[in-house]
Amino acid sequence: MILSGRITNQDPGLAITTRAMTATMQVVSMHTDNIANFGVPGYHRKQPVITTFIEHLGANAVDEVISDEIGRIRKSDNPLDVALNTPGFFQKVGPGGRVELSRDGRLRLDKDGNLLSIDNKPVLAVDGRPIRLPWIPTNVAEDLKISPKGEIAIFDPKTGNTVSVATLNVVTPDGSPAEGVDMRQGHVEDSNVFLQKEFSALVPLRRQFEANRQLFLIQSDALSRVIQELGRAQ
Repeated sequence: MILSGRITNQDPGLAITTRAMTATMQVVSMHTDNIANFGVPGYHRKQPVITTFIEHLGANAVDEVISDEIGRIRKSDNPLDVALNTPGFFQKVGPGGRVELSRDGRLRLDKDGNLLSIDNKPVLAVDGRPIRLPWIPTNVAEDLKISPKGEIAIFDPKTGNTVSVATLNVVTPDGSPAEGVDMRQGHVEDSNVFLQKEFSALVPLRRQFEANRQLFLIQSDALSRVIQELGRAQ
């Protein structure tokens, strides 16, 4: 029986320990995902949130949130690399026209002047359309500039002027325009994962899991003996 998010002593012991082990495994999975993605630019670590609300007990006892802490920003010297120094996400078009969000600002130009993400998906402008440059600059490093607000400007050799062609769209997780955008051209945002913290977090989790596993074995053994005794009584 569960009251006000607390498990009473009327609950089956096996169910309690099973729920505890399941929750621990979910948390461990988040930390291992963080460790595995440590070297992925733009990756933001997962944070486990343990809840005791009735509707979340069981396999869904652990909720997952994504950290909005800015990752380490390093210089790359690639003029098409853009790092977000503020919360928000770039938008790109995935399979079937589905809009995807990403913090990875490593961009590239194809032969037609389309601005693509590192995984070759069209990048969206603030008007919701894929960005396509009217011409490809002869020297991208010198002739293409991206402002802190995301405005893309290229040098026009015919007029000798710099022309604004598009503005990178940056949105919040719900798709609303992000405020106070600050971009760094020629930089990459590394993941915001700190390996020492992730490995340190795993130590007590392993102990918790082992303690619950031992308790589960004790309870399972006791239940088996009770069943055997009942069988003899019949």
